[in-house]
Amino acid sequence: MNQDWKIRVQPAERKPFIFKASFVLRGSGEDETALDVRYLYGDGDLAVFLEDLGARAGEIWNLLETLQGQKSAEIIVDVTDEAMEVLVRQPPAAH
Repeated sequence: MNQDWKIRVQPAERKPFIFKASFVLRGSGEDETALDVRYLYGDGDLAVFLEDLGARAGEIWNLLETLQGQKSAEIIVDVTDEAMEVLVRQPPAAH
């Protein structure tokens, strides 16, 4: 069963990373991070990460464009169970 996740992308406070991605479960009534934050090196790294989670190219492009003018942006992704299992098993420092 897939779950819709809101992924909030913001500037990373850790070098050499540019972005951090926080996961919030949609419809939970809470707007807090549900999984460990993932750190990403740049646009390409972020795009591949989101694509692996199931985001479509157009949605990723829109997110990247939004990040050109703002520090923070969000994308809704229908994450598959398989992708979620991989995320949960990986240590946060891996991304």
